[in-house]
Amino acid sequence: MLEDLFSKRRFIIRHREEPFGHYIDAFIERMTSQGYSRFNMRYVTQTVRRFGCWLRRRKLGACHMSKETIKEFSQKYSIPDWIRHGGQAGLHSLLDHLIQAGVVVYKVPLIEDSPLTRIEQEFRYFLRQDRALSLATIQNYCPVARLFMSERFGSGQLELLKLSVLDIQDFVSRHAHKHSAKRVQLMLTALRSFLRYLHLRGHIAVGLVDHVPKVASWRLSESPKWLGSDDIERILSSCNKRSVVGQRNHAVLMLLARLGLRAGEVVSLKLEDIRWEAGEITVCGKGRERKRFPIPEDVGRSLALYLKNARPKCNSCHVFLKTRAPYHELSGSTSLSTIVRRAVDKAGLHPPSTGAHLFRHSLATSMLKKGATLNEIGQILHHKSPNTTAIYAKVDFCSLQTLAQPWPGDRS
Repeated sequence: MLEDLFSKRRFIIRHREEPFGHYIDAFIERMTSQGYSRFNMRYVTQTVRRFGCWLRRRKLGACHMSKETIKEFSQKYSIPDWIRHGGQAGLHSLLDHLIQAGVVVYKVPLIEDSPLTRIEQEFRYFLRQDRALSLATIQNYCPVARLFMSERFGSGQLELLKLSVLDIQDFVSRHAHKHSAKRVQLMLTALRSFLRYLHLRGHIAVGLVDHVPKVASWRLSESPKWLGSDDIERILSSCNKRSVVGQRNHAVLMLLARLGLRAGEVVSLKLEDIRWEAGEITVCGKGRERKRFPIPEDVGRSLALYLKNARPKCNSCHVFLKTRAPYHELSGSTSLSTIVRRAVDKAGLHPPSTGAHLFRHSLATSMLKKGATLNEIGQILHHKSPNTTAIYAKVDFCSLQTLAQPWPGDRS
């Protein structure tokens, strides 16, 4: 396989004499199956050779490869564009290959077996199984619970029955001033969830949830951030549909703009969720609830264009993948927000918010202006409570004017 990438006989001979020479052909075959381009495979292979030379000078072999040695190598040698061209990812891919081949012994990280770790794992299981919360929410809640416990009991035994209102007040007073109002809201919500779990499981005798203070933030105090239909079309038109990235991003933005999907719903969309014959897609929403949406003609056309021409051929069942090898699904909602932000910037717009929810708010506002009721909007957006949809009443200025009372006194 080296002969397929390089023509210089001297380079090939020297490469096979390096620590990874016996495994490089199988690794190149692995990169080929993962969709690496010829240029990137040549670049990664040269990086592997440099890394092998560095190991040999330290009198180490291929079996000594680890995340620590890769990190040390990257810190000592500043290789131009090695992250952009896949050098760093290539070394980690080689490490995975050698672990699977049994060349490198995978060291299972030691898991701390302490009362604090056990209660955190039990809380994590409760959130996932009993509350059906998303992994992103769990990752936000568990660190707060661990911090609360560690500050109260340290690394010793957890005497949970001794928890009191004073402990809650001390914790909040120590951390509330360090963060924004939204962050403090999240922290206190996580703390309430943890205290509720402790009470349900019988770890504490008295419910302490009601003693967690609230942040001075009023519901529906702000109007939703939205864009008009012309601006939405301007963003959609900014995607270059002749490029792989542009076709993928256009399909993503169409799902956000036409169906009002959440970022996580688009990321988790799989190939089997699209039913072309029925003209609908199934989306995994909040609480892992499955919801069906019709596929508008323009959305279906954009999806088909991406799947036919731009989606990489790989084993992943997710619809939207990264555009650079190794191909796998998008990393999360942050990836969607990045796609939206770049499209908004390219369109030359400057809205107050550039997250994926901007399209959801814009769809609801557009429907309201065309005469849709709040109940109809809630059905389209799959809101469980009418109170969630009520925020869009703030942008219906014509209806609000009929409710406005005249200012008392003179008009002068």
